[in-house]
Amino acid sequence: MPSRETQGYILTFRCINCGRHEALALYPTGSIEREEEIRARIYHVSCSSCGWNGDACGVSATNISHSMEPEARVHDRAFRKAAHSG
Repeated sequence: MPSRETQGYILTFRCINCGRHEALALYPTGSIEREEEIRARIYHVSCSSCGWNGDACGVSATNISHSMEPEARVHDRAFRKAAHSG
């Protein structure tokens, strides 16, 4: 499978359903952005622990990470979680 070199951000939120810090959102972008700009947006969030998904404001993110491959990392994390729970 070809690797997608996508620059962007991974935002971590506390899940409003299960309370774990495993609700993630991806924000692909071609440039570095200020934290205030990232936190000002609304993101679609999915919890890798309980499966909840919905919208969350960036200001409530508990962590913001810059990444070169956000899709690959989140997909890998979800895959590892599913492999350990099954």
